[in-house]
Amino acid sequence: MEIDQSLLKELDVIREPGSLLAEIHKRFGNRMAIATSGQPTDTAIIALIIKSGVLSPRVYTTDTLRLFPETYAYYEILEKYFKIKIERFTPPEDELTKMVQQHGEFLFFDSKDKQEYCCHVRKVLPNQKALDTMDAWVTGLRRDQSASRAQLPRLEIIEHAGRPILKVNPLADWTEQKVSEYLKTNGIPNHPLFEQKLSDGYYYESLGCVICTTPIGPHEPRRAGRWRWFNSLDDKKECGLHLPETSHEK
Repeated sequence: MEIDQSLLKELDVIREPGSLLAEIHKRFGNRMAIATSGQPTDTAIIALIIKSGVLSPRVYTTDTLRLFPETYAYYEILEKYFKIKIERFTPPEDELTKMVQQHGEFLFFDSKDKQEYCCHVRKVLPNQKALDTMDAWVTGLRRDQSASRAQLPRLEIIEHAGRPILKVNPLADWTEQKVSEYLKTNGIPNHPLFEQKLSDGYYYESLGCVICTTPIGPHEPRRAGRWRWFNSLDDKKECGLHLPETSHEK
């Protein structure tokens, strides 16, 4: 199937997220995969596609080998609840060994360059391996997550390894509140760390690796909890997963 602008136009008329996902699955089958990192939006997407009639959607995660214990436990909960199997894509062993030998296990404290290098090895490379197996990539990105995502399209075409991939952000126009209400209304289990009520109003806004993620305060920006030690430098902190593919050879 051609992945081009005419395909985007055909799919864009389907406004309901579950119906959109079902149609894409009809066209691509197991060459379509839903990414999850345990975020509520990812879970809502899984629920929506199953509700639409796709009983065994392909779901995967990029396992950095440093996720919260609660995240690994939550994946097991999702697998039982939805009756699915979440594929795990891990960092390439040779690249991981090379990075740790050259820069140490906790290189992400040293500089933003090294933090991004660590994310590239632990997260981006596994995701690229996952993309090798698909033509349609479904993500939980939303427009309200950051200023840089304010114009996020529901459907776009990206390039991976010299070929086009349909990138689908089915809940791009949903708000955080709408996602939360959808999970609660339908009795869908949420990640336990998002349900925690911490002291002084602190809470988890997003979850990544266990060392690099901290709760944020009620008046802090959304990305303040990621690589907190860089907050004094700037707030443009990314793991690189949703940026154009580049090389991070060191």
